[in-house]
Amino acid sequence: MRLYLNIIFFALLLTTACLPKGAKYYAKSGLSLAERENYEGAIAEYTKALEKKPDDPELYKLRGIARYETKDFSGASEDLNQSLVLKDGDPEVYKYRGDIKTQQKDFKGAITDYNKALTLNAEYANAYNNRGYSRAKLKDITGAITDYNKALMLKPDYAVAYQNRANAFFRTKSFQEALADYNKAIEYNPDLAEAYYNRGIIHRTLKENEAACQDWTMARDKGISNAENFLKKYCNK
Repeated sequence: MRLYLNIIFFALLLTTACLPKGAKYYAKSGLSLAERENYEGAIAEYTKALEKKPDDPELYKLRGIARYETKDFSGASEDLNQSLVLKDGDPEVYKYRGDIKTQQKDFKGAITDYNKALTLNAEYANAYNNRGYSRAKLKDITGAITDYNKALMLKPDYAVAYQNRANAFFRTKSFQEALADYNKAIEYNPDLAEAYYNRGIIHRTLKENEAACQDWTMARDKGISNAENFLKKYCNK
């Protein structure tokens, strides 16, 4: 009997292995690859899924996001637009479409998409942060700070939002507020090189030279080459 059951078990395994793989299989494979930041591999799997299920808006969205991560903004836009054609109303699609427009420096267009994303999901912290960034680029600093405030209210450990709000405070010469936010940004994400670099500039402005040199050293070590200029000029390094 045991031999018989083993034969049945292996027969089932072989039968399952021979079954054609469907859209769900390829979609799951694509998600797994995307989680490991293998976006090219993910795109290939999502494409296979779409060959099986060409009318699935979620698959177009997922492939669009993966294409965005590879900086294929044209391909990403096509996929996200097709996702909306098949099914409108996904805030994440509008958010990523706004991100693409931000990368292309179409900040007004980006804000339109972020507005739509936030209409669909009023608690979308990333959309508030990214809209704030676009507003700052259009010199609407007050509007940007308002958006960063909302993002941080929804997501209190949002390091990039602290950094962005600090940048906005820095532009208005609110140095103490900026310093506090750079401190928070670094607390939540010690790898934010830009936060060290800009905090160093504030320390220098406040005549805190030792602290400035420490920050520029960290910024240089984390990949900001311009920090080397400040180190040579102010820190004898």
